[in-house]
Amino acid sequence: MFRNIRIRFSLYGLLIVLLQSLPNIIWVLWPPTPNAFAGNASSSPFIEYGEHILGVAIVVLLLFLVSSAKRQKIMESRWGIASLVFIAMYWLCWMLYFAGVQPYPVIYAMVILPPFAFFSAGIAVRVWLISVASTAFLVFHILVALENFPIMAF
Repeated sequence: MFRNIRIRFSLYGLLIVLLQSLPNIIWVLWPPTPNAFAGNASSSPFIEYGEHILGVAIVVLLLFLVSSAKRQKIMESRWGIASLVFIAMYWLCWMLYFAGVQPYPVIYAMVILPPFAFFSAGIAVRVWLISVASTAFLVFHILVALENFPIMAF
């Protein structure tokens, strides 16, 4: 699993991090009204810190780990394209969010799409550690969302 991993800067990782982060940066600087994500945090320090630590870890892994294994061009691979499609869908959700369309399906799409994009990017670059961290991040991200946006039982 770690045999072909090298510490080097990844332009693809930078692209994924920048594309995923841009809507979040805009949200912090110019929050919309209404803003369903205001105060979005977990009351459990383990879940709150776990989510943040995993998010930072994924960014570091995407930026600085590469695989020396032979592979096809990332942007031509299904997983590389899937990662960009997930980010495009994430941007669409942010557009809806900023337009005031903030129902739970949009909120939960915004919760799951970044980890899906990171998971796909990890497979595309053959750094499985990114995909593993993304899976753990997905769990923590969903736990925070469930606390703040509870899904009612039918």
